[in-house]
Amino acid sequence: MISVSFFTLGCKLNQLESESIAAACTEAGCTLLPWGSGAHINIINTCTVTSKAEQKARRVIRKILKENPASRVIVTGCYAQLDGASIRSLADERLLVIPGGRKSILLDLPAYIRDWGNSPDKLSLILNDWLASSLEPPREDAFRFNAEDFSFHSRASLKIQDGCSNACAYCRVRLARGGSISLDAGEALRRLRILEERGYAEAVLTGININQYRSGGLLLPGLIEYLIGNTERIALRISSTEINGVTPDFIRAIAHPRVQPHFHLSVQSGNGDVLRRMRRSYGPEDIRRTAEQIRAVKDDPFIACDIICGFPGEGEAEFRDTYELCEELDFSWIHAFPYSPRPGTEAYEFTDSVPEKTASERVSRLIALGSKGRKDYIRRSAGRVTGAIIEKGASPGPNQCSGITDNYLRVLLATDESPPPGGTRVLCRIAGPWKGAAGGAGDRIDARAVLLP
Repeated sequence: MISVSFFTLGCKLNQLESESIAAACTEAGCTLLPWGSGAHINIINTCTVTSKAEQKARRVIRKILKENPASRVIVTGCYAQLDGASIRSLADERLLVIPGGRKSILLDLPAYIRDWGNSPDKLSLILNDWLASSLEPPREDAFRFNAEDFSFHSRASLKIQDGCSNACAYCRVRLARGGSISLDAGEALRRLRILEERGYAEAVLTGININQYRSGGLLLPGLIEYLIGNTERIALRISSTEINGVTPDFIRAIAHPRVQPHFHLSVQSGNGDVLRRMRRSYGPEDIRRTAEQIRAVKDDPFIACDIICGFPGEGEAEFRDTYELCEELDFSWIHAFPYSPRPGTEAYEFTDSVPEKTASERVSRLIALGSKGRKDYIRRSAGRVTGAIIEKGASPGPNQCSGITDNYLRVLLATDESPPPGGTRVLCRIAGPWKGAAGGAGDRIDARAVLLP
């Protein structure tokens, strides 16, 4: 049997698209292996948000080719869309580059593998046949990524949107993904119902900019209400939210108890002048109002944000505005990262750059502030009764399991019996910070929790 491994960089949408390809591989009889386990085919789904994301992709490509000389490597995603030639220069014919705009043809590869008898000895013939037969997919093929089973995640995701019609001065993703397109609302409901029927307790609504969702006369708030009104129990989680997308209709929609109390705001800066240079269509007061409105309809929700440090023209005073705004709004986590000049964007031509050392120092200050906000939020959540999704994978210890709560904390649960299977929704009480919890994000445990009947 042909084995396949995946390495995914970047956003939740990339994660969903990798899940969809993995599901097609499993259905065709392929074996999924952990990354670095010597699979016959290694698929790398790349990101182009920052130069560091591209550097990481190149390191991963070189390493997997060196360590697996008999394997084939397929690189796709946004980096492959914009810089395919530079990726191809890294290796010989063992490396295939599929531009992000053609990523959907990877959903067809498993059928070719099955039709050729799933034989590793015929791998080169299979790939040649697949590539020769693959036509240029239409833009709507972006919604072929529709996983009904998830190999790498305990929670389901539903792709409702792709691309972005904004023109932010720093963003290269819109160049790779194109303008905004949306999944038909009726089809979104059909897919969500299937996930509910298959036992998923939660689905993350994903896209590049889901606030630009349009289906007929239905916008994102209407879609949320439509999905909730026509399903029974599955909860919805919003992947990321633009400040100008938080309208009164949006606030009304997220007030429903089946919308999880977790929101990630695309803030980028807390200074009005910097936001204008970024071509962001809101100001600091809009950010304040957004956080206040969300907290007015959700009981102490987990609110995180993205911040770019060192955007051209950001002086110490402008950064101080950002820092003080984040401090004032008490974010539960801050995803801060240094500005990265991206070819093809407006800001790439800006000359008033900020030294890398200065940008890195600002990132460190915001991450420290975000760590404090996360620790405070964990302490505040002690005693809270909430739902949680049990995570897949090895148990942390005997009669233990980890889960992600409705308000996006990773908790360690002790059980008297064998832990519930991954994907199960349970009720728990957050007992308090887990020993060693020090703020931040990743695979670490945030808090201890007690399973409730």
